[in-house]
Amino acid sequence: LPDMLTVFDHDANIIELASSPATNHVEGISPNNITTTNVKDILPKEAYESVRKNMDKVILTGESSTARHELMLDGVLHHYENRIFPLDKKYLLCMCRDISQQWEAEQTNAQQQKELKAARIKAEESDRLKSAFLANMSHEIRTPLNAIVGFSKLITYATSAEEKNQYSEIIERNSEMLLNLFNDILDLASLEADSLKFNIRPIKLIDICLQLEQQFWHKTQNGVKLILDDVDTDMYTSGDWNRIIQIISNLLSNATKFTPKGEIHFGYQSLYPVSVQFYVSDTGNGIPKDKLGHIFERFLQLNEFEPGTGLGLSICKGLVTAMGGTIWVNSEEGKGSTFSFKLPITPPDTIS
Repeated sequence: LPDMLTVFDHDANIIELASSPATNHVEGISPNNITTTNVKDILPKEAYESVRKNMDKVILTGESSTARHELMLDGVLHHYENRIFPLDKKYLLCMCRDISQQWEAEQTNAQQQKELKAARIKAEESDRLKSAFLANMSHEIRTPLNAIVGFSKLITYATSAEEKNQYSEIIERNSEMLLNLFNDILDLASLEADSLKFNIRPIKLIDICLQLEQQFWHKTQNGVKLILDDVDTDMYTSGDWNRIIQIISNLLSNATKFTPKGEIHFGYQSLYPVSVQFYVSDTGNGIPKDKLGHIFERFLQLNEFEPGTGLGLSICKGLVTAMGGTIWVNSEEGKGSTFSFKLPITPPDTIS
């Protein structure tokens, strides 16, 4: 038999043992020395409690029951299944079998099922994102394209230079929106394919901030001040100039869009010797709690009436991560938001 057979009474005293060397898994116990031995005396506490619980169930119901326990045998952890049957009102029969190989197969199967479930969820999420992407892009592309086509036709009928300039500005603005949209799509695809190239080099941070200050000071809403805070003008970081510009531009663009009054501050600070931290802080609308945890996901738009693809912050996160940094946000609805990200710092003595 592939089982260790034991007869014991309801108090767990062993009455009889039938076991070959191959099936006996209790070290030091044999059919010759089991007299008046109690199961509690030969099994570790956890294994005994499992067997005792199974015994009590059989005694209570009068029906057979199966349970499992673990034991160390020759320094190796084994898994056992014990099936207990009622013999009569005084005795029980336990058939105990080593199921270590079966247990390992079950664990492997459970892991495979877990991986398959994760793969299925990922595939479903990818399908959902693809559908959202197509629906979003069809709308976002159609809007500026319709404006470009429509006003391109109207411009030939303009009756004055002022009207022609107005139509030209609309065409130019929508052409820029369309170009930004395609750039976002290409960046997202490159990040996902891990094929985006970075020109990593030491960068003087004040130069980036001065360029952005000049670019955005006139884009704020009426009465809103854009302020470059006092910063260390000699600080450098390692990164891609264009990508850092892209990240901060996106954060400043969102801040100007959602800050109707107050101030927008931006700058950086040293976390020497590990990293430098950039930030864009505003006194704007803030982010609702239910969206705060999803703010860096694709296609999330805080205001669906604002133009945009909802890809900007997702791309920012991808770019920061690819350059070895991290990005996060602190926000309170109605009081404003602060977006921050860290990049590796470049020690001054390495700048040539």
